[in-house]
Amino acid sequence: MSRGNYLKHLALSMGTKLAMIALRLLRNVLLARILGPSERGLFALLSTLPDLISAATSGGLNSAVGYQAAKQRSMGLLLSQVLVFGCLLAGLLTLLVVALVREFGTQLDVTMQLGLLAWLLLLAVPLTVLKSGLLTLHNASGGVVAFNVLRLIESLAPLLLFVALFWMWQSAALEAALISWLAGISLVVLAGWVWLKRAQPLQLQWDRASQKELLRYSARSHPDLLFQQVILRSDYLFIGALLGSTALGHYAMASAAAELLLIVPEAVTTPLMKRLLQQDEGMDKVTPLALRLTATVMLGACLSMAVIGEWLIVTLFGAAYQPAYPALLALLPGLLGLCYASILRLDLLGKNRPGSVSLLMGLGALLNLALNLVLIPAYGIVGAAAASSIAYMAVTVAMLVLYCRLSGVPFWQTLIILPRDVLPMWSMLQRKPA
Repeated sequence: MSRGNYLKHLALSMGTKLAMIALRLLRNVLLARILGPSERGLFALLSTLPDLISAATSGGLNSAVGYQAAKQRSMGLLLSQVLVFGCLLAGLLTLLVVALVREFGTQLDVTMQLGLLAWLLLLAVPLTVLKSGLLTLHNASGGVVAFNVLRLIESLAPLLLFVALFWMWQSAALEAALISWLAGISLVVLAGWVWLKRAQPLQLQWDRASQKELLRYSARSHPDLLFQQVILRSDYLFIGALLGSTALGHYAMASAAAELLLIVPEAVTTPLMKRLLQQDEGMDKVTPLALRLTATVMLGACLSMAVIGEWLIVTLFGAAYQPAYPALLALLPGLLGLCYASILRLDLLGKNRPGSVSLLMGLGALLNLALNLVLIPAYGIVGAAAASSIAYMAVTVAMLVLYCRLSGVPFWQTLIILPRDVLPMWSMLQRKPA
């Protein structure tokens, strides 16, 4: 990758993330003010479940197809794996889970809150799996432009559809939000499939040898994605079950405000994903530089969010969401760790260490679940936020120790950007990978 191409892709990724932030912020403002805390919490719960269910069935699949796509494997072969081992298995598990919960869990608060809406998961889960697979295939194969356009569609389409549907059916705001959410995912899937087919030959195929290779990698990395979703979203389930949908609505807004800062690691890793997975020459300089850049910018962003967070929540979402601010403060340390870990994770996967990453994520997930059980009853949504932060910081430190041991990079070289980094940064951007 030449300096010009990298800077072009970095600028494109940064611009896309800024646009996504604006669009998602506008959508969150509309949802918060129109739905209110209770229905907003219910919508957050329903839109979170597909990520958790798909992670349980095909969590390692995205890592595996991304790794193979970076190695220039056949797109038709990889997409076939996504359809069979991703969408099909996820759909079957969703059917089983929904049927069992409807039959034996009728007294659970979560079941009563969702009602018949739970059946929407039969459509949402396979679509979520296919959407994630297509995005991974585009990005890992070097399709940075396609990836960014698809992410933009993912943010823009639900917003426009929600506005149109709510304008027609103002008495059915929650239904309008759910339909626009599902339609937005469907549009990304359709556009991603067509774009992939235009970019290169795309003929679905099946190969036993390649299937076994992919499944071996997927099996080792599957717990990683599953445990990652447990840390990210299990707090939603705990809050919904223990505190109710109104508290979940407050927490969803705290998360939405905090996740605005994810622009930083995504902008850095999107153009670098292929190199991180390939582990070509010079990665002992690229990864530490990416870590230092991300840590420096994220530290400033988190401090800024801590200062303006309460004003931001009340101004955008309304005074009814002011209880979200303490939870936002508790989420910020974990968000810093999450951004740092996203780069370390890709580098370790590129070093063919999916099992180690899964182990660390598993320990973090266990810590998170234990802390949720202890802290949520005592401290409410602030306890849930603290549990997530502690778990992610623990995982990040463990990943950093492993990375430094494998790469031989000193710990201090991963911490903060220094003035002397400017010239090496420019010279590195001019280098073409082997």
